[in-house]
Amino acid sequence: MVPWATFKASDVHFTEGHLQERWSSPGVTRGHCARCGTSLSYRHERRPGEIDLTIESMDKPRSFRPTAHIWVEDKLPWIVIGDDLPQYPQTASGA
Repeated sequence: MVPWATFKASDVHFTEGHLQERWSSPGVTRGHCARCGTSLSYRHERRPGEIDLTIESMDKPRSFRPTAHIWVEDKLPWIVIGDDLPQYPQTASGA
């Protein structure tokens, strides 16, 4: 599992290193650290102007609180979601 946060792409600026992006599947661009290869970002053409970033790659990951669970239809059967946040089979936005 990977927790992500969605931002307006124009508001995102990297202060260290370089984001290297590649087209990974139709409509999807994924980004990683050019130096170490850590997965950092996800963009989908159906959500232009937005970028998803891996929360654990941020300086203060605890400052981000979840608002929903997405792609629940793909969770492994032994994963139990034990909070009252909304759950969506795919995404809340449909992309």
